[in-house]
Amino acid sequence: MSPRSVEANQRLHEEQRERILAAALPVFLRKGLTATKMADIAAAAEMGYGSVYHYFPDKEAIFTALIQREMQLGMQHAREAVERPGTPWERLEWWLSRAMTWVRKRPEVLVFMTQVLVNEPAHEQLRGLVYQLSRVTQTELQQLIVQGQEAGQVVAGNPDQLVNAIQSCLQGFAIQAAFDRELVEEGLPDAQMLLRILKP
Repeated sequence: MSPRSVEANQRLHEEQRERILAAALPVFLRKGLTATKMADIAAAAEMGYGSVYHYFPDKEAIFTALIQREMQLGMQHAREAVERPGTPWERLEWWLSRAMTWVRKRPEVLVFMTQVLVNEPAHEQLRGLVYQLSRVTQTELQQLIVQGQEAGQVVAGNPDQLVNAIQSCLQGFAIQAAFDRELVEEGLPDAQMLLRILKP
């Protein structure tokens, strides 16, 4: 097989995986992991039942891939916020603006993560994965908050509690937006309003 053919096959493989993941997310949100069947995902992806198994061995693998993909993006944004130039406040503002954009465009993703933590007690390994990746993001944000406190730009207080306050707000906004899309245009606050929590 020529290198071009190998590359084309790999690209097709990745496209099909993404097709399955995109189709699976609303199914998991609607039915939960336990009740979802591979046949449900195949139907949503408009693929043959057996074809899905060429890309994922089971529904747990699809669920895990979704979690990893979405949380890696969140981790990437948090890490970039820590490493980019600017004052701690400017970097917090940059991160929160992107987080709110994410909530507005894809609120179902945060609902999905909450579903794992709250409604899937039988899948402890997946819960552990969400906690692990979430903790990495929290650590990055805590670092930014501590830097902001040292610079007098962020309110004094426990950095853990401040991060939790911000993340809880984001989760709450996402849940509201996922079930009432009118809020995305009319009712969700912007990043500046949320940043008031951190103002000294």
